[in-house]
Amino acid sequence: MVGAHPSNIAMLCACSAALTGVICHYAASIGRAAQLMDKPDGALKLHKTATPVVGGLAALLPTFFVSLFYWTSVAHAPAMLFTVTAATTMLIIGMIDDRANLSPWWRLLALILIVWVVFLLKPVFVLHTLPIDFFGGHLLLALDGWIAAPVTALFIIGFVNAANMADGINGQLLGSVTVWCIFIAYYQGIEVGLPFLALASSALVASIYNLRGRLFAGNSGAYSASLFVALGAIAAYRLPGAKMSAEIPVFWFWLPVLDCVRLMVGRLLSGRSPFAGDRNHFHHLLTRTMRAGYAVAIYLALLAAPGAAAIIGLTWANAVLIICIGCYGAFVFLQHRMSEPRRIERPIFAITSRLRAVFLNISSSTARRQAAVQPETLIQEVAKRSARRAG
Repeated sequence: MVGAHPSNIAMLCACSAALTGVICHYAASIGRAAQLMDKPDGALKLHKTATPVVGGLAALLPTFFVSLFYWTSVAHAPAMLFTVTAATTMLIIGMIDDRANLSPWWRLLALILIVWVVFLLKPVFVLHTLPIDFFGGHLLLALDGWIAAPVTALFIIGFVNAANMADGINGQLLGSVTVWCIFIAYYQGIEVGLPFLALASSALVASIYNLRGRLFAGNSGAYSASLFVALGAIAAYRLPGAKMSAEIPVFWFWLPVLDCVRLMVGRLLSGRSPFAGDRNHFHHLLTRTMRAGYAVAIYLALLAAPGAAAIIGLTWANAVLIICIGCYGAFVFLQHRMSEPRRIERPIFAITSRLRAVFLNISSSTARRQAAVQPETLIQEVAKRSARRAG
């Protein structure tokens, strides 16, 4: 039987990372065999060649095996077993989606059903009270009676959708999952939080291959990993002995959620579906001004900064969060202003064109006058010379 000693936990995390490395190494063969290949379309998918969509499978499958082994051998955490089961189910549905391109509404329906089953079997994941402290102010959000489960489900589904929308450049999703898992493991403790340490290790390995363009996480990775993280965050707050306050996840998840709300509101205002794809995400705006590697680094730094500050104290976390939101808002605003040169420069071009047209008209009129006057001048000159000779 494996003990809960840190060295044994480190060994399990290393095993998870090693299994992930093996799957990533054979990603192309696995992707072709399972028909999980993402082909470029020249519109939203701009990669050059067909790429295997097995990054989520590579990161999550070893994590789930290691977690089940650990919980059956060492730690007894029945609540966390539900997180693995729910995430595994979502991983399978995501793989079907990556292969058959399911409708977003079918994915949403599947996610709702999975979340409700978790609530029915393990009510500890339903939030009933949310005491929130911001800048010294205290707010108690009470979710009594029937409203608790729908509101909690809305939180989870909203975050999962936001995380999926944030999977746009290589290294972004898997890097985000790594950051979130480290935070959750910190608050859950090393024993209960082993699955998240394992996932952080595996996601880090998979992100190396992802950054090289050798594989994608796909919808399977985005939906499954984000659901696992969402349930883990609730467990870190609700399980007995939890030391995490209710507002802490706000400092973790603020960036994808804020960007998701901005995009969905913008799409609705323009008469489009809130689930329609485009290239106006925050990560797309970043890549317009810098290389993808720098964009990922800035994105992850903004994402992690408030959560890291929360470990020091809530006052620091609130201040850092406001600074990060300000940076996000200013960058998005400037990028939208810069991406509309026609609206800004059209009056200048119009005035220039009109001045040029007026100048050409004046020039052509002068030339016509000169052309009309020139024959009369020659006739008069000839007449004068004839008169002189006659005199």
